[in-house]
Amino acid sequence: MSEAIVPLSSIDAAEIRERVRAAGVVGAGGAGFPTHIKLQARVDTVLVNAAECEPMLKVDQQLMAQQADRLIRGLGYAMTATGAREGIIALKAKYAPAIAALTPRLPEWARLHILPDVYPAGDEVLTIWLATGRRIPPAALPVSVGVVVNNVQTVLNIARAVEQGYPVTRRTLTVNGAVARPLTLAVPLGISLREVLDLAGGATVDDPGLSTAVR
Repeated sequence: MSEAIVPLSSIDAAEIRERVRAAGVVGAGGAGFPTHIKLQARVDTVLVNAAECEPMLKVDQQLMAQQADRLIRGLGYAMTATGAREGIIALKAKYAPAIAALTPRLPEWARLHILPDVYPAGDEVLTIWLATGRRIPPAALPVSVGVVVNNVQTVLNIARAVEQGYPVTRRTLTVNGAVARPLTLAVPLGISLREVLDLAGGATVDDPGLSTAVR
């Protein structure tokens, strides 16, 4: 399927949300909340949470370095859908290739916020405070302070949905640790954990502790 960049000025908020809905885009950070619902909010800021907390994960920083243009376009579509005036990509200082790829491509409506290289990191409430100075009240959502938060893969999926009508059929992930070939790869939804481990050359420990979970 060929890529067709859609100028932000040529598509309205309702059409962006509909294309995102039709493509089945949901939050790729773990919660799986429907993204088109999140994009119904009216806010002034869209934040890409690219902190990638766990030290052995590489996927988000690699995607930002390799698909910087698409990430910025996806951020622009999310901003159009929500009426936001500012887009922020929050990432750690040590993600040098991603910073180098994004910085020269940033439009005037987007900026990077460089997070400290600490662990843990990436908590939504803390990241919003660090990037915007806004504090979310207890039990409140980011929209209560005028912010919508998405992670890197969600924003990339927004761009694919708007530009290509591309449905979410895969996920990019890092396989690292006690495996023969640590790697980042895109896998189809529904793949088994056993198959993912096999793609990384298998576990390098006798008992990975997954005997009851891996099929």
